Amino acid sequence: MQVSQTTEQIEAPSSVQANCEIQAVALQSCTVVRAKTGTDFKEPFSVRPALSNIASSHHDSLLAVEVSFEYAAWDSGEPSQRLFAVNCTFEVVYHLKDGYTPGSDELNSFSRGTAVFNCWPFAREFLRDVTARIGHQTPVLPLLRIVPKKPETGVTSAIEASPIKDQIEPPTK
Repeated sequence: MQVSQTTEQIEAPSSVQANCEIQAVALQSCTVVRAKTGTDFKEPFSVRPALSNIASSHHDSLLAVEVSFEYAAWDSGEPSQRLFAVNCTFEVVYHLKDGYTPGSDELNSFSRGTAVFNCWPFAREFLRDVTARIGHQTPVLPLLRIVPKKPETGVTSAIEASPIKDQIEPPTK
């Protein structure tokens, strides 16, 4: 999975990174849905992780960032059938050095880059555990990579975050 940011967005959080320490990462919420036993699926299956929402709040010396991920596995039948869907939100809390207040651009870039990167191992482990608990083979998820964004005109944010949907749509063919 890749998080795409402009050079400026990659450089912007350096001040925040230099003035904070990670304090905690915790699962804030989750939903898990699996297909009923006996459903016939056609292999191969596809799993697509997606970043669905990012929200941050700054109170005194604490910075809290909520990072939401969506995972869904689909078969290769026509039409595709969903094996399972997992939506999870992690809250990562940082302690800011006394007297430091991040700017809005720094905070936005930090939340959409560093905070996502900090949550990714927890999300991978959570998905591994929850898919085993619902009786599915654990999918191998990719490493998270923060890469320079290709220049596009009219685009203002690196990651288009949207609210988590009640249903994750099947992959387009």
